[in-house]
Amino acid sequence: MVDFTQLLKSEIRPALGVTEVGAIALGAARAYGAVGGTILHVEVVMNGGMFKNGFSCGIPGTKELGCEMAAALGAIGGKWELGLECLKGITEEHIEKAKALPVEILIAKEKENIYIQAEVTTTRGMGIARIEDIHDHFTYVAKDDQVILREEQKAKTKTKELVDFDSITIADMVDYASSVSIDELYFVKDMIAMNCKLSQEGATGAGLAIGTTLDAFRKKGVLGNDMIYEAQRLTCSAMDARLAGLPFPAMSIVGSGSHGIICSLPVVSYGGSVEASEDDVIRAVALSGLVTIYSKHYIGRLSSLCGCVLGGGSGAAAGLVYLMGGGAEEVSHAMNHMAANLTGMICDGGSTGCALKASAGVYSAFLSAMLAMNGTTIPKNFGVVGSSAEQTVKNLGRISGEGMSPMDKTMIDIMQQKR
Repeated sequence: MVDFTQLLKSEIRPALGVTEVGAIALGAARAYGAVGGTILHVEVVMNGGMFKNGFSCGIPGTKELGCEMAAALGAIGGKWELGLECLKGITEEHIEKAKALPVEILIAKEKENIYIQAEVTTTRGMGIARIEDIHDHFTYVAKDDQVILREEQKAKTKTKELVDFDSITIADMVDYASSVSIDELYFVKDMIAMNCKLSQEGATGAGLAIGTTLDAFRKKGVLGNDMIYEAQRLTCSAMDARLAGLPFPAMSIVGSGSHGIICSLPVVSYGGSVEASEDDVIRAVALSGLVTIYSKHYIGRLSSLCGCVLGGGSGAAAGLVYLMGGGAEEVSHAMNHMAANLTGMICDGGSTGCALKASAGVYSAFLSAMLAMNGTTIPKNFGVVGSSAEQTVKNLGRISGEGMSPMDKTMIDIMQQKR
């Protein structure tokens, strides 16, 4: 029997800023913490997906971008004890020092999963910290030759060890969301509150200002004040805030704040539009979270496809169906619609442009849910769609891993040419 409550708890946690730059900063902060002294040089080796997702990201609480600055700030002012919120408390003094710090970023082409090795050289020696598989999972920490932490790397992540994903069905997840004691889902309420708070901060016009732009055109009478408009405004304001580097955390899922935002806020917004009960909204967000975790297990944590839309967006579609009164069959159809619609959306790294993808994902989630509730389905074995929603998700995994790998390498090469 799958412990879905524990699965959700293991994957939902606060993250300040884009998770990849947070993880890079965390690795550098831990490496410096192992050695101390005056910093002379920072070198960080990472897998290609980590580099891609951190390349254009805003650093929380600053106007700076990218992997180099994340590493420098982590080493100079990061508090590794705070995990993915390690850059809390960064000051202008830290930023000025970071700009003058020699930082070298290298890509480990042979590493497919999450991998960060930070080496901070100081007047006291070299501190080394290694993160693998999960954004905040340290497997090695040392000062010179003195090992402080060593954990044997396992082929499976902590999450994979908890669950046999191949045994899970959509019906299992729907049944859980419908029947679990609401008291067990207290942490989902925290997720909703944190991401709504982030949206409020972004609504002032951060990043691409999608929320304020939608508002402006609604006031002109071009847009209606309907459920999709409200969901796009709420979701995109949070995405803009996060990607622009505002100093407020998102509640992440599967290591991504963007996934956490997209899987929760469209559902919350629709719940408000139809005056659903708080308990029903919490259950719907829990279902969305489970579908997101399930989808990302196959697509990959750092994928060539846009996991925010195909993972978090599919979760949102499931949560919307739940609030519309649908069951496992309708959830499955909605997930298939998402795959048929947005499978071609690539991941070109974490940046303010992700808010645009989120807007498309929100619209598609609503359309997918409405089609499913109206009895419309994509035929089985139509393109990427499999004989079941579970098979469709596995097909997406194959496309992300086997089919899109050359694209990912090309994207990373394009980014390196810009440095």
